[in-house]
Amino acid sequence: MCRAHRPRHPRKGNRVARDAAQTRRRILDAALAEFAEGGFAGARIAGIADAASANQRMIYAYFGSKEGLYDAVADEVIERVHVEVPFTPDDLPGYAVALFDYALSHPEVVRFQARRNLEAHEPTPRELELYGEKLDALRRAQREGALPADDSPAELLVRVTGAVAAWLQAPAGLRPSLTGVDVRDRVRRDVTRMVAALERR
Repeated sequence: MCRAHRPRHPRKGNRVARDAAQTRRRILDAALAEFAEGGFAGARIAGIADAASANQRMIYAYFGSKEGLYDAVADEVIERVHVEVPFTPDDLPGYAVALFDYALSHPEVVRFQARRNLEAHEPTPRELELYGEKLDALRRAQREGALPADDSPAELLVRVTGAVAAWLQAPAGLRPSLTGVDVRDRVRRDVTRMVAALERR
């Protein structure tokens, strides 16, 4: 066959790109589990590589460093929550319940975020951007009168997420006493009362 007429293989490039994307996905998933379990300090690149069926050189090629991988996981986590739990400033109790449900279904995300907060890592630019969007939405709701304007948007967001965290982190010794309690209803009630208390000021 003439060299000029040999069939090309356009799919080869697509396959390589797909394989690279799948490898990156496996690395991120393995890293989330590792960081959630041991935090940044306790996580080991070797363990992440083994769990992802990858090699350490590949991890450094994709993410540059352990810090780069950690920040990529942080961005992945906050992006997932942002997409799967839409922020509703006009219904903060509903948002709190949705966030609570998501956390129950994704315990590795809860552990990762808890360790990240304990280790006091600086937020990534993407984290700041997404939190900024929530604060802007709260600010608009305050201007429109849908929310009380006495507290800053940041304080409102902390109060909402704090109500969710309080129920997620209930001490083990109290859990038997909570049997039969509709926790989702309690989350909604707590945030509803918080907003109502602000309105009465």
